[in-house]
Amino acid sequence: MKKTTNLSEVHQSLAQDETVVLYLSMPNCSVCHAVLPRLKKLLDQYDFPSFHLDAVETPEVASAFQILTAPVILIYHKNKEVERQARFINFAKLETLLDQLNNSDETISYEELFQ
Repeated sequence: MKKTTNLSEVHQSLAQDETVVLYLSMPNCSVCHAVLPRLKKLLDQYDFPSFHLDAVETPEVASAFQILTAPVILIYHKNKEVERQARFINFAKLETLLDQLNNSDETISYEELFQ
């Protein structure tokens, strides 16, 4: 997972890469600090680009991704948001979705993503 303050780099990855994972946090958030290592461990199983953005270092991230709380995990597939989890993270659901996206081919439908 790449920590960045460069939103244009994130938007470029969203436009180019099939699946992208974004993690948005705040420095004073204890939940954020607990979620980050678990998310990194989960993402080690996949080859998706992933970015960690700090809402204090990059304040425009809140408006760019319509974020109201932290932590937030956003998963984009083909430049569309397919999953948003905030504050209470369901890692089992994330893993299931990432497995589906990792094993998907070009014909996957949005209905299949949300089963």
